[in-house]
Amino acid sequence: MRGSSIQISNKSRQTNFVETSEASLTCHLIIQGKKNQICVDSRDIAKEFGRQHKNVLQTLNELLAVETISRLEIKPRKYKNRGKEYPCFELNKAGFLKAMPFIGGRKSREGQRRLVDVFLKMEELLEQKSKEREKLAYHLARSSGKDSRGILTDKIQEFVVYAKGRGNQNAERYFSNITTAVHKSILVIEPHYTEVRELLTAIQLAKLSVIELTAAQVLTEGMEAKLPYKEIYQRMKNALDCFVVERRGGIGG
Repeated sequence: MRGSSIQISNKSRQTNFVETSEASLTCHLIIQGKKNQICVDSRDIAKEFGRQHKNVLQTLNELLAVETISRLEIKPRKYKNRGKEYPCFELNKAGFLKAMPFIGGRKSREGQRRLVDVFLKMEELLEQKSKEREKLAYHLARSSGKDSRGILTDKIQEFVVYAKGRGNQNAERYFSNITTAVHKSILVIEPHYTEVRELLTAIQLAKLSVIELTAAQVLTEGMEAKLPYKEIYQRMKNALDCFVVERRGGIGG
């Protein structure tokens, strides 16, 4: 995308908003959920396609009714304008690509091109950031000389002290909470930690190591930035959502 600028910022709750601008294009893509799924707001579709938002909503509701778009590909949302709430939709990539031929509008071809370009650019950016995070995690492992579990255990202990220093009276719970979050990223079942490595293949062990190092890296970055402990914990959970888990006999493939 020539002449584009991409800016990522963390806002409220668990959602990252990515603002992309190119010439007249200004849209807010939303990155959330597992696999860092990218979504687009129906208001931005209306703007880029040159249609009224109410007409886009009507089209999307019709596509939902006949199951051209599934409920997994489009989510109803609310937005506020001058103190009143109004409906809108968030569409993931599959939902958006299915809806495009039906949206119409005086700028439909240009709108399709622009938004597809943005989706592809965001996917490229997310893949790049994921690779960078893995490199940082492995660098942490090499510099410490410890295995991934030892690194994560040390980092959780630092995080517990960090949270206690900011008024959390139950910070010790983060040992079990973070371990559980790590297991859920690779396991469907949740055996005790001493049993986990006995159940995993070499490939799965390597994946678990990356997950543990990623969790340690996010905790490190958050504490160095002096973020609130709840935000650090949520960022760690969001980072672990990036890992794809295949459910094969209870163990992530």
